[in-house]
Amino acid sequence: MDMAHIYFHGTVISGGMGQESPENAPEVIMFVRHGEKPGEGTEPHGVNAEGKHDGHSLSVLGWTRAGALAGFFAHAPSKAHPNVVKPERILATRPTPDAKSKREIDTATPTARRLNIEIEDDHTHGNEKNLVAEVLGRPESTLIVWHHGTMAKIVRHFPVVNKEDIPHRWPDERFDLIWVLVRQPGDELAYRFVVVPQMLLADDLETG
Repeated sequence: MDMAHIYFHGTVISGGMGQESPENAPEVIMFVRHGEKPGEGTEPHGVNAEGKHDGHSLSVLGWTRAGALAGFFAHAPSKAHPNVVKPERILATRPTPDAKSKREIDTATPTARRLNIEIEDDHTHGNEKNLVAEVLGRPESTLIVWHHGTMAKIVRHFPVVNKEDIPHRWPDERFDLIWVLVRQPGDELAYRFVVVPQMLLADDLETG
């Protein structure tokens, strides 16, 4: 490729010898929201991995989902979820003084341990464009665990052919979804957006 950089949707991907290029982009990119969270000053309480109260961690139901996701991704793809694959990279936001949630790391940890993958937590809320460039610069199938409030913004930074199907916002009440970008055939880098219901826990819905 002769071009020094490839531009699309406001994101720059470097090209050239030994640098990032669209040819290196993953076939599948998956997005999940963190598991269920504690109530606002009320039950259910948040607990950390040691079972101690922690308002910045998952609720018991959230930990249950995190564990179920580990088995789900370990056995992907399946007939019921053909667009979901076993992740080779896992990216999750780490807590910061301004965004103290540990729930993204909590949710990613069981899957990372099951697949023997180190969680990449270099990205925090607010640097979504850098996240997109990082993901598209490597070929591994990628799982991104992020805050639901900015998930749609992140997905829209990718070159998606059916961008009109991307919801304006991740539904506030839904913890049971996976948003998937499936790479499309052709010379140009393009993805198709798909919503996949997890259907892991008793009250999970069968539709997106």
